[in-house]
Amino acid sequence: MLDWLHPHKHPGWVAVAPQGADAWAVHLVQAPGSRPQLRWACRIDWRQPTQALRQLRRQHQLARHQSVLLLQRHQYQLLPLEAPEVPRENWRDALRWQIKDMVDFPVETAAIDLLEIPAEASARGRTTLLVAAAPHAELAPLAHAGEDAAAPWHAIDLPETALRNLAALLEEPGRAQALLQLGDNHSQLVITAQGELLQSRHIDVTLAQLNEPDAAHRQQAWDHAGLELQRTLDSFERLFSRVNLARLLVAPASASAFSDSFIDYLRELVYVPVQPLPLAELVDFSLVPELAEPDAQGPYLYAIGAALRGA
Repeated sequence: MLDWLHPHKHPGWVAVAPQGADAWAVHLVQAPGSRPQLRWACRIDWRQPTQALRQLRRQHQLARHQSVLLLQRHQYQLLPLEAPEVPRENWRDALRWQIKDMVDFPVETAAIDLLEIPAEASARGRTTLLVAAAPHAELAPLAHAGEDAAAPWHAIDLPETALRNLAALLEEPGRAQALLQLGDNHSQLVITAQGELLQSRHIDVTLAQLNEPDAAHRQQAWDHAGLELQRTLDSFERLFSRVNLARLLVAPASASAFSDSFIDYLRELVYVPVQPLPLAELVDFSLVPELAEPDAQGPYLYAIGAALRGA
């Protein structure tokens, strides 16, 4: 989404996923008939994006690859809306003015993109949309950083669609799938079907809180995450009754006692199987073996998902 047109260069995508003062970058290549292969991965200082991209260009020939940048949570809004009753080619313009009172930035100059939810998934059989809106004030510095570094972006994308790309690799035909990402700053749940994003929810619980040494504080975080998860799944059942949810995947997951215990806790709460995300089965980490271990994958999850856009 929000693509800029550039000629294709080397295979695969380089994805950069900033989070505060740091960013995580990966290069992923999809060869026919094989798993997507991670060619390299690194963490970079994002306090000065232009300088960071120049360094990345020198170290990994960034300008020779298709590149995608993920927006951070505060840089955009994702709004669920019904498709307007105008011709499809006019949806974007109609929705731009429809969301005017829903966002706190000028819609006249904002970038607007649409994620279409299949009508056959909706309980009412009507086309609904997820409207992505990002203000010019957030996008312009990012675009300028890429241009100033002589490595302009080919696309700008969202964390939700990065997780969608990961979930889609494990979807069962005709069924929906949920993926819960446990992060350092917040957690996020996405539900997908047919490779499309149906629903998403931010959960204000961090991985550190879920792994809190104090049992009472840890249980409070688990209960909050569990409640938000149940609410979202209940909402999904009402809005998308035509699609059955196959399972809930949890990432990052490891062989630790925390991971096993939290997944067992979720299994008692929800009506579908709960499993760890088997990322090492989906992506070939042989060239970056340090990321083959689940404990190391968490910070790179969004970048890997974003780079799967070409898989």
